[in-house]
Amino acid sequence: MVSAGVIRRPARWLAFAWRGLTSVAGWVLEALGIGPDVDPHTRVTFRAIADAVIPETPELADELGPEHVPGGLAIDLDEFAITYVDDGFQFGLPDLGPQGNIELADPIAHTLDAAALTLLDRGDNEAEPSTDRALSLLGPDDPSPDEAESAVGPFAELSREDRLRAIAILDEFEVEVTPTDHDLFEMDAGLVGQLVIGFVEMIYYSEWEGYDEFTQPPSERVHPNDPEAVQSWRQTGFPGFANGYAALRGYVGADDGPLGGGEEWTTVDEESGVRIVRESGSFRENDYDTSDYEEPFPVEG
Repeated sequence: MVSAGVIRRPARWLAFAWRGLTSVAGWVLEALGIGPDVDPHTRVTFRAIADAVIPETPELADELGPEHVPGGLAIDLDEFAITYVDDGFQFGLPDLGPQGNIELADPIAHTLDAAALTLLDRGDNEAEPSTDRALSLLGPDDPSPDEAESAVGPFAELSREDRLRAIAILDEFEVEVTPTDHDLFEMDAGLVGQLVIGFVEMIYYSEWEGYDEFTQPPSERVHPNDPEAVQSWRQTGFPGFANGYAALRGYVGADDGPLGGGEEWTTVDEESGVRIVRESGSFRENDYDTSDYEEPFPVEG
């Protein structure tokens, strides 16, 4: 029997997690491109992620200006994260369609629910879970409250601070994803935490919001490069990107043995003689004697 995943940790939430992760029929059909793109539970859970990681901050309006109030939900950061996670991880598995994708948004949502239930079992939450809290995250294009209420998981019911505490628990989990009878993927669930925090933060402050269609190949995307077109650029005062920022300006050289040579482009530090020069240099052997060095571990067999 094909299982969508399992989390190796005995607790009373295991039945809940297993039920979600083994919803094989719907999960495999979605992987094959049949049926709804995103189920309500996954959508609500990713809205809860965006709300916790990049929250609205109305308290900053008077201090920094109204542009600092909106958070990730204001620009549909949750939708971007779901699309990227489901479409961007291509493993070349022929049983999962022409691109061989493993759609991970749904398993990630259930993994977060398992972490939330562990947090509650331990009594480490500082606020009581609330379905109304999760429903308050819905937008005009989201499922209706009646539809979403039955799909709300434990993670979305937590407060923002408790959601972050639940994410921290993921370091203790291991996850297996078996999309078909022939494939098994194991990973440290701490990677999920890095994805839903680090990736979401990185994307929020990138240029993606300015694209008309971010799912197009890079060569087909059009970006206005207007600071007013990207919420995070308005908040940070970023003026937009310009050609040449990542261009090679030269090589580091120093008076006591340059790795670079030739004409000097600029001086980094006058006192130490560190400068940027226009031509590459070469490494030289150092003066350390390593003849008596022994490997701490066997190198054969």
